[in-house]
Amino acid sequence: MKKFLATFAAIFILSSSICAAEDLKFIDAMGDTGYYYDADSIKTESGSVFAVRMAVIKAVFNRMYTYDVRINHAQRTYEVLASKILSYDTRAELESNNTRRPPLSYSDKSEMGQMVRLILYGY
Repeated sequence: MKKFLATFAAIFILSSSICAAEDLKFIDAMGDTGYYYDADSIKTESGSVFAVRMAVIKAVFNRMYTYDVRINHAQRTYEVLASKILSYDTRAELESNNTRRPPLSYSDKSEMGQMVRLILYGY
């Protein structure tokens, strides 16, 4: 029993320190999938271009998908620079992809559009 409690405490402390390194802000949810952005990761590159890390969490599958994204708000486009698949509870990296994807457009009503509005305007 003591070994179990010590292991549980170690996992709790480790996961708390990992979570403290990110500031996930809720964007929206569809069913059991949540969409977030990491407020600590926002980096302005120029007037309307910024980079941010997005997260899609599918807790029922214990998976967290993160995307490093460059957004051009003036052109309403985004570009995925890299992505990772993590175990949600431990944040252990299961897979990564550093292949840059071509820019895609987004609408104001999409999750990306909602995230951009939250980052730029706070609503």
